[in-house]
Amino acid sequence: MRIMLVDDEQLFMDGVEALLIQEEGMQVVTTATNGKSAILQFKAYQPDLVLIDIHMPHTDAIKLIVHMKESAANVKILVLTSFADEDLIVAAIYAGADGVVLKKLNGEHLIACMRSVMQDEVVFSGEAAQILAKRILERKLDRRELLDEALKNRGVYLSNRELDIAYLLTEGVSNKDIANRLFLSEGTVKNYISSIYQTFQTNNRKQLITYFQELLEKKPIS
Repeated sequence: MRIMLVDDEQLFMDGVEALLIQEEGMQVVTTATNGKSAILQFKAYQPDLVLIDIHMPHTDAIKLIVHMKESAANVKILVLTSFADEDLIVAAIYAGADGVVLKKLNGEHLIACMRSVMQDEVVFSGEAAQILAKRILERKLDRRELLDEALKNRGVYLSNRELDIAYLLTEGVSNKDIANRLFLSEGTVKNYISSIYQTFQTNNRKQLITYFQELLEKKPIS
């Protein structure tokens, strides 16, 4: 397992690296202390697993996660956080993170989480899991909002009406039915869809719907 560490705290990375030296099949191949360095090191070393601190100054960790996942779909990303920041944890999950754990975890638990992630499991520390459950119970994570957040994490900002239509497209709704649901004319719906096509530089409806649906896919929580 080739591992990359991304954290502005060198002392923390040194501690993790010392811990992993003792683990069979685990090797820290590179480290980075900021986003720019992380992008370069990620491309050069192509790690299997990235441990990334979500609270680094001058670094948008969410965009970094998106970049890594889009550059190498098979890479696993385990987010580290010093405290349970509700919005950041949710954003990390929908940016593509494979797990979120608190830095205060002991070494044995951290290693177990890393191995679980590499086996295609999604892992959360107790507090992170509680936050996600809370958001779901409050119904804040409806699919339309999830699509909006996933797109924003990728630098795409749709208007409210465009987002309504994009979401309905993922549900397989026809232009006529979209018009009826949103109290618009079918011609207006077509105009909005054309605008969405321009945003994504495509005119392939099926391809666009597939992309939206992939953004909404979530693995089960373990």
